[in-house]
Amino acid sequence: MTDEENLNLIYGIHTCNAQLKLNPKNIKKIYLKKPPASNHIKKIIQDSENLNIEILEVEKDFLTTLCFSSKHQGVVFELESKILSSFDLDLYLQTEKNPFIVIFDSIQDPRNLGSCIRSSNAAGVSLIIKRKSNSCEISPLVHKTASGGLQGLSLLETNNLAMVIKKLKSHNIRLIGTADSSDMTIYDIKSCDTGVAVILGSEGEGISRSLLDLCDDICKIPIYGSVECLNVAVATGIALYQIKRMIKKTK
Repeated sequence: MTDEENLNLIYGIHTCNAQLKLNPKNIKKIYLKKPPASNHIKKIIQDSENLNIEILEVEKDFLTTLCFSSKHQGVVFELESKILSSFDLDLYLQTEKNPFIVIFDSIQDPRNLGSCIRSSNAAGVSLIIKRKSNSCEISPLVHKTASGGLQGLSLLETNNLAMVIKKLKSHNIRLIGTADSSDMTIYDIKSCDTGVAVILGSEGEGISRSLLDLCDDICKIPIYGSVECLNVAVATGIALYQIKRMIKKTK
């Protein structure tokens, strides 16, 4: 992320539509490329006018400069505050039945993180926990790549993943880590009816040893071809969908 990048901005049709649908009160202002051409943009205009949100039509180059990207699809939202807000983990653990959680340990590439979030949302994850330090921020690029996935999830950022994981375990949540060195594959995971948290590590280093030591199970995605490993975003989708199947069997 550049120093100039505004973390209060999101852009792209899917991301902005999700924000408009799920949390319109946090939208301060909407910037649209003029003239608004697509039906998607016209629908955003209609919905925003119904909510009395300020709309500004600007040149395409202005949008590109504003969000440091040409991939804005003609729409940029300025939020009242960063989309992230304080999250009450204790309340979540008290009220969520059989939670499905994913934990990201030091993922540094924003496109990978955004893709991981998108897959997490699609797989039915209700909470994402990520390391705050030594990890990319939740930037406009992450939002764009997540394609609205983050707007439909709860998110907790922390500098002490070990403490959070211990709290999850105290609520009988099963911790499943991923490591290429494991003898167990994701297809060996047994069903669970108390909730699951899946930990995925950074692209180069994987999950830190201290977190692996806290896992109830450590598994790998088997590689049948000649490549050495999978991109973390691809691995996230495969792992979550397989583990989701094991949660559903108990319901």
